[in-house]
Order: sequence, then structure tokens, then C-alpha cells
Amino acid sequence: MEEKVKKVTPWKVIKWTLLSISILVYVLAMWRIFISCDADVSDDIILTKEEAKDFENLDIDYPLYNCQPTAWTDGDQGHMQIKNIYYLEPIEELQLTVRYRISRFAEDPFYYKARVVEADESERLIEDIERHTESRFDYKYVRLCIDDIIVDEGEKVTRTVERFDKDGNKTTEEITETVGGNKVYLDIYSTENDELLYTFLVAGKTVSPVRTRRNKVDIRIID
Repeated sequence: MEEKVKKVTPWKVIKWTLLSISILVYVLAMWRIFISCDADVSDDIILTKEEAKDFENLDIDYPLYNCQPTAWTDGDQGHMQIKNIYYLEPIEELQLTVRYRISRFAEDPFYYKARVVEADESERLIEDIERHTESRFDYKYVRLCIDDIIVDEGEKVTRTVERFDKDGNKTTEEITETVGGNKVYLDIYSTENDELLYTFLVAGKTVSPVRTRRNKVDIRIID
């Protein structure tokens, strides 16, 4: 019996070509999502055993604020980014992550300082900052734990002001402004020449804090 030979029609060529392209696009999309995921340390809440001992269920009971600054990147080409800023109220500590491209900078190129600027412009410098570092693909993640920080958003005060137009007619207007409070800055320096490279306003007055109650908080307990 003569064996039948399957014919390759133009339609089959088009169908298999489109199917191959679809599979390739899907694989590339999944790979892109995979490599864009941050390292685990990026959003960890890092506590010592002593700091965690008063909470029976850390995932639910640990109180923290999620700070939302106006600028998350260096404003240049996005080589430097800050992420996941949390104020840990019970221990008066600020934790945040600095992410940067490894291929863009030399090995361990930065050191960090924090500044707390009070309402009267007095300033306190914090240089002893705990660091936890992980790498993922071309990115370095540095989780900073800054002790002895009190975040003060200030007090919202509403007052009435009088305004006069060019004809002398008076109008009154209520304005709301923030009185008091402080600002917390992160300064990033070059280890090569001690040059100040980046400054981020990370907490305090003008930074929107959101009280966080998540179903799961990634807690990392250290000794």
C-alpha cells in the first residue's frame, strides 16, 4: 500500500509560524517578569530576637508605617533607586532598601549616612547604619536599618488669612499648613573620594506615611 505523504500547505506554515512566535513572546515575557523580581532582602523587616519578643504574631501584630517619598530614583537615568521604606515605631527605626546596577558602579561603591533635620533646622547626623546586602542578576540590594529615628510628621494647622485685591476689596481664605515636624534624609557617598552623590528625603514632614496592616509581613529574625 502506498504511504500517504502529508502536504505542507501555506496555511500550515503560517499557523506554525504564528504559534512559534506566540510561544517565544510568552517565554520572553515570563523571563522578563522573573528577572525583574527583587531580591528577598528588599522588603524584609529585619528584627533581632529581643525586638521581636513582645509580639506573638509578627505577621499581624507588628506596627509599622510605609513611607511614600516624592522621589524614588536619582532623577538621572534610574541607576540608583530607593525602595520599601518602613518606619518601625516600637523600636524607633527606619528601614529601607537601596538598589543599583552592579554593571554601572564599582564593587561596594557607596557608604551611607542619615540626617534628621528638626523644625528649627537643627540637624543630627547618624553614621552607624546596619547593612544587609544581596545581589540578583545585575542589581545589588542594600537593606539599611537606621536606629534612633523618631519620625515626626508635624501638626496640621488651619488658619484664616486676609487678602486684598488691587481695588482694596478684602477677602478671607482658610489655609492649612504643617507646623513643627522633622525630615529624615539618606545621603549616599562615594567610597572612592567621599563625594556626596545622592540625597533622598525618606521620611517625616512632607513624606506621606501609610499605616500598614498586611496579611503577611516578611520578617527576618537575626541574632
